[in-house]
Amino acid sequence: MHGNGEIMMPGPYDDKIKRLELLGGIGAGVLGAGLALLFATYLQQFAIPALLLGVVSHGWAMFQKTRLERQEGLYQPAWADAAEKACWLMLVSLVLYVGYTLFV
Repeated sequence: MHGNGEIMMPGPYDDKIKRLELLGGIGAGVLGAGLALLFATYLQQFAIPALLLGVVSHGWAMFQKTRLERQEGLYQPAWADAAEKACWLMLVSLVLYVGYTLFV
């Protein structure tokens, strides 16, 4: 629902916008990974702080974006909902893996 109680119908570009947002996010991640690999010897000491910052900021942004979209009744394609759930699963798995490797 929209702030005034109206249900907003998906526009003709909503699905395309979601796909472009996803592609942009993937592209930024691949770019960051490529830079990290290129400068690996210089950046290794920052790996854990960078992972923690990335997990926290990405998780917070996903949580808030989804909350606002639902609050405003914005259209959410089924694939975008599935992608978000998969992303949360990967974030939790990453945290568990890093925690395990650091403390076990």
